[in-house]
Amino acid sequence: MKIKYFLFGVGVTLMFLLLTGAYQVIEVEGTPTLALDNGRYQLSSWATSIGDKGGVIGAFVIDTVTGETRTVYSREYGSVLESKIVKNELKKPFSSVK
Repeated sequence: MKIKYFLFGVGVTLMFLLLTGAYQVIEVEGTPTLALDNGRYQLSSWATSIGDKGGVIGAFVIDTVTGETRTVYSREYGSVLESKIVKNELKKPFSSVK
């Protein structure tokens, strides 16, 4: 009876992984990698000062599987009310960010 429930649990787990796409294997630089990798995309932000009253802030995303880094947001600011968004691709998928 216990083996029956165990096999049922294994079957449910495999079905869940199959339906969520965890079993999909993609090739990255010739090496097969699971598509559902924990912590694949990492977000980092940065800021720097330009002169006395200005600076630049931004954020970029790192794909830890391919090693690719893409800037998704960048903004220049100066004195009050002088701000310019240089790049804003926050709501796009990683593959479409340039």
